[in-house]
Amino acid sequence: MILPRVILRRLTRFLRSRTGRSVRFFYHPAYRRGLTGVPMDALRGERVLTWLEGAGWLSPNDFQIPEEASLQSLLRVHTPEYLRSLERTETVSQILGLPLKEEEAQAALTMQRIAAGGTLEAARFALASGGIGFHLGGGFHHARVDRGGGFCLLNDVAIAIRALREEGFGLPVLVVDLDLHDGDGTRSVFAQDPSVHTYSIHNQTWLDVDAVADTCLAVGAGLTDAVLMETLEATLPQLLESLKPGLIVYLAGVDAMAGDAFGDGAVTSRGMTRRDLLVVNLFRGQTPPIPMVVVLSGGYGPRAWRPTGRFAAWLCSGQIIEPPHDVDVALDRALRVWHADATAPDQGRARAETRPADPFSWSLEPDDLVGLGGVEVPSEPTLLGRLSHAEVQVALERFGILPQLRNRGYAHPLVEMVAGSGLGPVVRVWGEGEREHLLVEIRLEVDRGSLPGHPLLRVEWLLLQDPRAQFTPLRPPLPGQDHPGLGALADVMAWLVYLCQSTALDGILFRTPHWHLAVLAHRHVHFLTEAHAAQFDAGVQAMGHRSLAEVAQMPEIYGWSGEIPLILPVGDRLKGQTHTPATRMAALPPRTTRRKAKPSPSAKPRNRRR
Repeated sequence: MILPRVILRRLTRFLRSRTGRSVRFFYHPAYRRGLTGVPMDALRGERVLTWLEGAGWLSPNDFQIPEEASLQSLLRVHTPEYLRSLERTETVSQILGLPLKEEEAQAALTMQRIAAGGTLEAARFALASGGIGFHLGGGFHHARVDRGGGFCLLNDVAIAIRALREEGFGLPVLVVDLDLHDGDGTRSVFAQDPSVHTYSIHNQTWLDVDAVADTCLAVGAGLTDAVLMETLEATLPQLLESLKPGLIVYLAGVDAMAGDAFGDGAVTSRGMTRRDLLVVNLFRGQTPPIPMVVVLSGGYGPRAWRPTGRFAAWLCSGQIIEPPHDVDVALDRALRVWHADATAPDQGRARAETRPADPFSWSLEPDDLVGLGGVEVPSEPTLLGRLSHAEVQVALERFGILPQLRNRGYAHPLVEMVAGSGLGPVVRVWGEGEREHLLVEIRLEVDRGSLPGHPLLRVEWLLLQDPRAQFTPLRPPLPGQDHPGLGALADVMAWLVYLCQSTALDGILFRTPHWHLAVLAHRHVHFLTEAHAAQFDAGVQAMGHRSLAEVAQMPEIYGWSGEIPLILPVGDRLKGQTHTPATRMAALPPRTTRRKAKPSPSAKPRNRRR
């Protein structure tokens, strides 16, 4: 049974009143920009908020857009010489590890300055309410007093703690850093401050600082659930007992998850949830509960939002709930953006000055593209007869597609729209102005004949690839793949759903000669006829226990026809007109078999408190 949103919100407030969990989330739309060259999901926080709000666990009163930290706050941690050096593009480029344009370097610095403000505002909320300030950003723990490193320009955690000290907060602070990488910057900032204890579990120690109050636990590569939980249970409770902190700052990094792009850990999703629950229950279970700040910290790749979302949903509802499929969240976000546009002035776009009043209005204006590069103004074609090149570029930015390309190292993606031969225009996104790496190619048409009375958006061609990436044993090539994918399909589909809504089309229609694409989309697609749905079901049954990669190479098993149309309905207008496969809720075989992670070596603790 699905409860109405208003009832869910009332139930959530009741649960919070009984469990003592007062939670407020902090997020700024600037985080969508991401960091050029860093393979992080630029929409990680936004995806979490979309799910929480759509499920009825979050209202505008539970959400706050932070302001950037003042220069005075930055100077309490970082030297004037270092802050001046960050005004130079080459300094920021060196820290982020990629050549940047001046505007890109400034955007990265502004984003991290806002993150410093977000962590500070979350801390102020936690202390004022006795609850949890959850910052969907921040955790830049490698930045030291006079230098940056590891993608970190400004140490937001240290900046927040020093600002609280200036405001009169004098109780001990415990920084619990469970990012997979060493919290060396934070430890070095507070090396001579006995009132701030830095606790870090990491794969290897980056900086051996002789700190007066720290717990430094290097556990090696291949961190498992068992080692993580044993280490926490053996060290954290006794530290709480001896320190008696007045504030906890929890860096809830998820880069220890198996498969993380920058991590070598082997923690499962279940282990990550157990970790978060242990930390919160340990400190919130005190009398009175200890105020807590949560920051995102590390997590790289398109799936990094899921453990964060699971943690946030538990804080809101008191229940462990598995996040929905990535495509479901992306589609929900597309419908929310469309609804905001449909009710906003100025031809469906909220003006920039109205954004702070509506935390769920994640809009973007053509003016916002200044400085992002890749803008070419063609003289002709329009997409679907109505969208100009500039509007297409805005959409690709708005739905997180261009930010993801920058995060993959394509610092200056070029968007072009060229006229097709006899069909609609082709939208292409190149990795650079020289057009060496083709990343995205898409051709769309309006289809009014496949399902009479129901106009559809027909996808004639869709290519998403990363030419600089390599296939791996865990991600072998599938038929039709010359290069690994971009991991942006969910966001591209969200944009297509938005196009359907804004042009009054009833759904998305596509055909594919590759069986594995139909299988990957099975949760969302419908078929025009019952016979087509039955053919799909028969193919799934024939797969048996084979992996998707195996079956993709054996077309005789399933006899798939590339002429079978697949439809993704948008809204309720196609209700009763299409057929769903019986295997929609079935557990399908994985793409390939994962190898077991090697056990991690024993933790080597170093606990100092003088």
